[in-house]
Amino acid sequence: MAKITIRDIAKQSGVSTATVSRVLNNSPKVSPEVRSTILRVIEELGYHPSQAARELKNKSSKTIALVIADGTNEYYFQIAQAIIHAIQEEGYTLFICNSFNNSEIERNYLMMLSERKIDGLVLNSCGGNNELIVSLSQKIPTVLIHRRIDHPGFVGDFANADFGISTYEMTMELIRNRHTKIGIICGPTQFSSAAERLQQFKRAMASIHITVDKDYRYFLEGPHDSAFGYEALEQFLRLPHPPTALVAAHNETCIGALRYCRDHNIPIPETLSIVAPCNVNLCDLFYVQPTYALPDTWALGFRIGQMLLERIQSENQLLNREAIYIPRIIQGNSVSCPGAPR
Repeated sequence: MAKITIRDIAKQSGVSTATVSRVLNNSPKVSPEVRSTILRVIEELGYHPSQAARELKNKSSKTIALVIADGTNEYYFQIAQAIIHAIQEEGYTLFICNSFNNSEIERNYLMMLSERKIDGLVLNSCGGNNELIVSLSQKIPTVLIHRRIDHPGFVGDFANADFGISTYEMTMELIRNRHTKIGIICGPTQFSSAAERLQQFKRAMASIHITVDKDYRYFLEGPHDSAFGYEALEQFLRLPHPPTALVAAHNETCIGALRYCRDHNIPIPETLSIVAPCNVNLCDLFYVQPTYALPDTWALGFRIGQMLLERIQSENQLLNREAIYIPRIIQGNSVSCPGAPR
């Protein structure tokens, strides 16, 4: 069967192709009678306009991209579900790209997405592409998740679950339980998300007159993975005076630290208290349930979708905005006073 074209619709309707085009694009410059005739012919012939042609005409692909640095983290897929609910009623589709914390992969995605004329971008950057992101943000409505870009040329919004304040509150809980030798396993502080957690840890420790600087023996910085969490805790516990409590600032590093304790029969919390100012996946199944921070991923993701739609509708003319959500602290059984019986 030959493909139905706009010329076929025009011929059978007795109108010009320009009039058919106006109807397809919902132009008001067509009488109700003519519109009704054309729509009836379209239905009779089973005509489906080319999506690519409509994108060229409307200058919109109706697509939004979510680029994340860590595709293994369930947290971002919970956010993605909420974004989808926010944008789908406006006819937008979300697709997800995982950069695997690789700046070159991220750069390739960003270049490809720009060429595909996406309508909006949600980005959790792995770093190393700030100049490109700033340039794209001036053309494509953009919302950043968790990792800021401190550049005066950036145009867009920022959304975050404030794990920094969770770090402060959990460190203060350890202090109230009479801990003073408190270790922190932190992500790369080149990222604002890790830097903010470290800053809040420093603020809490300052309340007991302990300065956390480059000479602080209980601080290690490294990648967001369980192997680093395992190795970092091993290094801490080999010190002459090891910490009695640990702040594991990322989901995977917390899992690595717990694994080390299990493998070496280190009782929690009798020998070591552990808190995690982050969302620890499936922690209710662990042999020890750490105190952790639970963000409202639905509220955060839905607001991200709303912010992006507002920015698209304004043709990227809005002032830069922020949406910050405070996670809820979930108490586990991983904290006690130093040496206290369970």
